[in-house]
Amino acid sequence: MSHPVRSRIPYPDPDDVDAAPQLLVVAFADAALLAVERALDSAHPVLTVPRRADRQIPLLLSTERVAIQVLDATAQLATLLHQYLDSVRLDLADLDDEVVDPF
Repeated sequence: MSHPVRSRIPYPDPDDVDAAPQLLVVAFADAALLAVERALDSAHPVLTVPRRADRQIPLLLSTERVAIQVLDATAQLATLLHQYLDSVRLDLADLDDEVVDPF
């Protein structure tokens, strides 16, 4: 049940944090999700083995079944964080376009 490698949210520049402080929290949340994914992959290596039609699916422990649910939830949350980041960037770009230089 190997999860695909996802893109990471970079830490924002100080100027970006001044304009939108929530970007720092989003980057930290993304890093925390990555830590959860790596910890569960390490704790349950059977989850990272690709499934093949010629092999029987191994029986999973209850912790492994819950780990699958956690990994699915982290993947969904990571997607939402990326969407939020894109929205914030669009909002900031719109604000920059609206600023009129008085000189």
